[in-house]
Amino acid sequence: MTKKTIFFIVFVCWMLVIFNFSAQPYQEQDLTPVLQTYLEPLHLEDKLDGISFNYAGSEVSVQSVGVVSFVQFFIRKAAHLSIFFVLGFLTYRVLSYFLKKKQLWFPGALMFVILYASLDELHQKITGDRTPLIQDVVLDTVGGTLGIIVCWLWVKKRNQTKQSV
Repeated sequence: MTKKTIFFIVFVCWMLVIFNFSAQPYQEQDLTPVLQTYLEPLHLEDKLDGISFNYAGSEVSVQSVGVVSFVQFFIRKAAHLSIFFVLGFLTYRVLSYFLKKKQLWFPGALMFVILYASLDELHQKITGDRTPLIQDVVLDTVGGTLGIIVCWLWVKKRNQTKQSV
């Protein structure tokens, strides 16, 4: 099996992983029981007390949602960034195998990430007990863009190394 085929299979599988996550109701992804076990003994209320901001029109703070939900918020948003980082990386790599024009790799990968992030939020809208947010599309796009940049740098470095050998 060629690298091209392997990257394409991993790319498709990763899209299926994202689709599966967005198909799960919130209750299936709720980390509250696990976080309560580990966070309550730490007494983080005082340490996190001064942190407060708005996300999608709602206040996110220890006072408004509690320590467990506050920490879970950051875990969930980090998951958005990470999952779409990988998608961006894989998309760029796959396009580098299938498109001859190098100048299309970055914008093509970016457009795909934005489209997939948008469709992911739309999919959440039709899934029970999920809230689609434009802010999550932006977060997904940031993660995907970082993945694209890392892959671009990696491919560039590999090509320079090959040329110097």
